[in-house]
Amino acid sequence: MQVERRVVLEILRQCHIFLSLTAEQLEKVADRIQAFLYEENAVIFDQGRPADGFYFVFSGQVKLSRTQISEDDYVILQPRDFFGEESISSGPLPRTTTATALSEVILLCIKREHLQALRSEFPSIDTPLRLVLNSYLLSMNLKMEWRAPREVVHYIARRHWLFLILKLLPAMVAGGVLIGIFAYLYIVPYPGAVWALILFILSLVGMLFGFIWLTLDWSNDFAVVTNRRIVKLEKVLLIYDSRQEIPLDAILADDLKTDQIGRYLDYGSILVRTFTGVMVLNRLAHPQFVINLINEVRQRKKFRHRHEQIELIDRTIRERIEHRPGPKVGPEPEEAQVHIKAGVLQEFMSKMFLLRIEEGNTVTYRTHWIVLLKKIGLPTLLLFITFVVILLAWLNLIPISASVGSVLAVSLAPLLALWWIYQYVDWRNDRYVITPELIMDIYRKPLGTEERKSAPLRNILSIDYERKDIIGLIFNFGTVYIRVGETTFTFDNVVNPAEVQRELFQFFMENKQREEARAEQERNDQMADWIQRYHDFIEEDLPEEPDTEE
Repeated sequence: MQVERRVVLEILRQCHIFLSLTAEQLEKVADRIQAFLYEENAVIFDQGRPADGFYFVFSGQVKLSRTQISEDDYVILQPRDFFGEESISSGPLPRTTTATALSEVILLCIKREHLQALRSEFPSIDTPLRLVLNSYLLSMNLKMEWRAPREVVHYIARRHWLFLILKLLPAMVAGGVLIGIFAYLYIVPYPGAVWALILFILSLVGMLFGFIWLTLDWSNDFAVVTNRRIVKLEKVLLIYDSRQEIPLDAILADDLKTDQIGRYLDYGSILVRTFTGVMVLNRLAHPQFVINLINEVRQRKKFRHRHEQIELIDRTIRERIEHRPGPKVGPEPEEAQVHIKAGVLQEFMSKMFLLRIEEGNTVTYRTHWIVLLKKIGLPTLLLFITFVVILLAWLNLIPISASVGSVLAVSLAPLLALWWIYQYVDWRNDRYVITPELIMDIYRKPLGTEERKSAPLRNILSIDYERKDIIGLIFNFGTVYIRVGETTFTFDNVVNPAEVQRELFQFFMENKQREEARAEQERNDQMADWIQRYHDFIEEDLPEEPDTEE
């Protein structure tokens, strides 16, 4: 089918893959593009089939699903999104998803053989294409529990390979020296010595273990760009676990920082700036292409917002002037929420101590039960010792009279019990609350004052979390940092901080969508009032047609 060539060129021009091409070169790319129309619910391609083309969504919506994984494992693509990344590979790759048209869809397709020819003709597009393919394959092999079903991952990568080598090099040198020393001792001065052989084997095993641990440590750090946010994932095995994220709408700028070696090997750090600070995506390969991709995703989001505005204006005018509803425009259908689950024991303990309470649209978190144990640990120990001493005194098993034991039971035990109750109530009164409009940090001292901090959800600029030590990793608790204007709220020692962060982000997005829809509707109603008044004014001023007698 035919589509407007001007729009095709605009889609290509705004795509980061073709950003380096001139107008003439873009014309040559457009010559190789075919347009296809698919009816609603039509299957574009099936999972497992050979990849034959790379697609852009011209209009409509496309669903990508992995049927053999889970019914909830899918994403929804909008106009100007691309898919079919398997066709970028130089070798044959099967489709990893099934693509289905959710509505009547027009797709722009570059056949696989034409795409390979374009890579040879325009070498400048080869690097961004490889970046797209590597990100896609990596995202297919990773389980990202924090991602919402409709959230599209446009980019994911680890740090540059040079920094894996720099991690391994010291371990290689130290291990090589030790292995050489113990091999020499076993062969020359102490031939056949068992202890030298044992030390040699331990050094070899230690070096191999160090290689594995350092490789896993490097492989656990990611930078991710989705259609909703930028995410930075960091994890040190058994020590540290962190996820930082910034909504796309909160980004002010993205800058590149590199050095001489980085410019030579094409790596650098991307500084994502918001009102409150900077999130650094460290030492990524091809950083300029990543910045181009981030800007493309942000521009795509703005384009969709403008498109939705036009549709809403059209609907409002139809309802006012023609007194009939226009095409329905509204939020996307509700999607199943993705919850980041803890272990069975941790979930049980969380429910037992009421660490998360959901009442209607309000969620309340308390600090982890480990914090409670720390608070009541000393009074519990002293209470136990007191009861043991009282019991032994009454049984005449220690040189303390029963009367002394009675004095302890009457005086000391109640004081310790009151201390225990105070610490429990003090822990119980420390609450973090999320509502559809606000976040609140509430702390009330027993028999004392109450401190309450709150901020509107709409002012959130970034949400991070950290689990800093092995205790936090084992028992799955940590601190969530919420930057609101110039203030940072901290949800300290909350259970399953990754889930708290996800829930905060979900509340933030829902609040933002509601406020944007409300403000947009108010503007459109005001504009419709003007148009309707003008329409009524014109009709009133039209001269009446004279009656004609037959």
